[in-house]
Order: sequence, then C-alpha cells, then structure tokens
Amino acid sequence: MLQTTVILSLAAVILVLVNARKTGKQLKGLKLGLKQLLQTIPLILCAFILAGMIEVLIPVEFVQNWLSKEAGLRGIFLGTFGGMLLAMGPYAAFPIITSIMVSGAGLGTIVALITGWCLIGLSKAPFETAFYGVKFFTYKLLVSIPFCLVAGLFAHVAEIVLM
Repeated sequence: MLQTTVILSLAAVILVLVNARKTGKQLKGLKLGLKQLLQTIPLILCAFILAGMIEVLIPVEFVQNWLSKEAGLRGIFLGTFGGMLLAMGPYAAFPIITSIMVSGAGLGTIVALITGWCLIGLSKAPFETAFYGVKFFTYKLLVSIPFCLVAGLFAHVAEIVLM
C-alpha cells in the first residue's frame, strides 16, 4: 500500500504544479479535494471499523470450511452470491472484502466476491430495471453469474498452480 500512496502523492503534486502553471486554480482544486475528503472520512472510518469487526467475528472454522482455497467451488459460489449482496460503494466494500481475505479466504473466493459485487450488485437492480427494463436485467444477471464463477475458478486454479 505504501507504493500506491507514493505514486498517488507524486501524481497529486505534479497535477498541483501543472495546474498552478497553466490555470492558477490550484487552490480551488485543493479546496474541492479537502471538501470531498471531509465528506468521505465518516464513511471510510465506519467501513474500516466494520471491516475490523467482521475480521474478528468471522469464525476461523467458517472461513476454512466455506471460503478458503480448500473450499474450492463452494467458496467461489459463496463469493459470487456474497458479492451480489454487498450493497455499498468501494469505500465500504473493499475494506470488508480485505478483512474476509485476511481471515483466510481463497483467491478464487475473493475474485468471485469482487466480480459479483462489480457485475451483479443487487443494489443496482432497481435502477437497471427502471432504466433498461426487467428483460435487460434478467439477461444481464444470467450472463454475469457465469462470468463471476469463471473468474473465481481461474483465480482458484492460479492460486493452486502458482502459489
């Protein structure tokens, strides 16, 4: 995570300098960024607290039996359908998914979880059906579930072969 922080920090400094030189609106940009930071701090704080609680509360036996590399397809199915149920944005979802990974979930389960969250996330269902109709949502669901399962399966095989 340190490498990502350094890269993002360098990009931010470069953009501030470029903005200062070209438009002179670097202070406005910094104020807008600070405003967005202050708006998201409570969400991020709660998400990390929730992730920590999940990490502590998930029984080790559950992770080993249902989510670990040894769980195989069972973990991939659970990851896919668990991702569908994660009705939250990335600020909350990624800390929670990370806590599940740290608890011992297999790579296939984590990839299926993230893919399910991205492709299927049922929190988007009302909007998709309202804008595109039930037929579209049904087709999308029927096509997306196999994608999530295959992505999880590929990651599971890679974990077995490469790690």
